[in-house]
Amino acid sequence: MAVELLLKSLTRNFADTGSILDEFEATHTDYECDQSKQYAALVAGHFALEEAIERINYQLNKK
Repeated sequence: MAVELLLKSLTRNFADTGSILDEFEATHTDYECDQSKQYAALVAGHFALEEAIERINYQLNKK
């Protein structure tokens, strides 16, 4: 139960950061994205969430 809630929360956060990244990219040039520390941190967090989701699912599906 707790793991299911954690996965749901991580999945929502992953989707939310994806939306924020899309919006940021739509309103900033590639150069601005490349130079932005906030953008870099958001990208890192987004992919860390994805990795966490994948690792949890891997552990749950291990035989």
